[in-house]
Amino acid sequence: MKMTNEKGSISILVMVMLVVLLGSAGAAIDVGVVILDRTELSNALDYAALAGAQELPEKPLKAIQIAKDYLAQNGINPDDVTITVAVDNKSIELLGNRDVQYTFLKVLGLNETTVEAQSKVILGATRSVKGGLRPFAVEDFPYQYGAVVTLKQGAGDGYHGNYGVVALGGSGSSVYEYNAFYGYDGEISIGDEINTEPGNMANVSNQLQTYINDIPHTFETHPRDSERLWTVPLVSTLIVSGRDTVTVTGFAQVFVENIDKKAGKIEINARFVRFVVNGEIDTSLVDRGTYGVKLVN
Repeated sequence: MKMTNEKGSISILVMVMLVVLLGSAGAAIDVGVVILDRTELSNALDYAALAGAQELPEKPLKAIQIAKDYLAQNGINPDDVTITVAVDNKSIELLGNRDVQYTFLKVLGLNETTVEAQSKVILGATRSVKGGLRPFAVEDFPYQYGAVVTLKQGAGDGYHGNYGVVALGGSGSSVYEYNAFYGYDGEISIGDEINTEPGNMANVSNQLQTYINDIPHTFETHPRDSERLWTVPLVSTLIVSGRDTVTVTGFAQVFVENIDKKAGKIEINARFVRFVVNGEIDTSLVDRGTYGVKLVN
């Protein structure tokens, strides 16, 4: 009789242990699901904030709409996310939540929990530009949105053979052609020294004129991916003789207004715009309207 009681006690103990183990395993699964859902929410907010920031500082309402679109595409209800653009339009912040249903913890009376996540992206003046820099330099001066600037001068306007063209990653017409049409592949930072590229590069400039002038975009209505939008380096001076070095002091984004012939040579005129590019930021720099973005949450 004693042996039977002991066996019964052991069976009960084993069942209790199994219940505890299964409960612990179930709880671990539910906790894992919560962590996964929070990670997915956080990632979705990050992507949405970065996407929206591309439209700042010029189009804050569009920035919010794009952020909402990204959220919806990633399975997040935009109504569950608060989106705030700063007064100066140089940051966007998202705060969201998501309800997560429990599976195993329901036996303990726990049905669901709410996970929260936050994401903030700030804009800052660009300290460097990686990819896409065009081979035309502008002497640095106080930035003015919409101001017209000459990127490449026509015949007779250059200083000792320099007309505004710079050599990025090498010299010669083939390098100039690639950089003019597609942008320099490398990275240029403030403080770097680059070489001027003397001469008018007539053949390539004529091809560039035909290509750009066939793009019907305007300063007021151009899309973000317009081929008329260029990033160019700002430099300390262009008053140098022949091929010489100049120091990069910043970057500017421009919309190419027209490429015309002046005295038989190509002249390129553009207007300054505010734009987000691919580059590192430095909030201590002077605002020239060209920004990088940084995730700060």
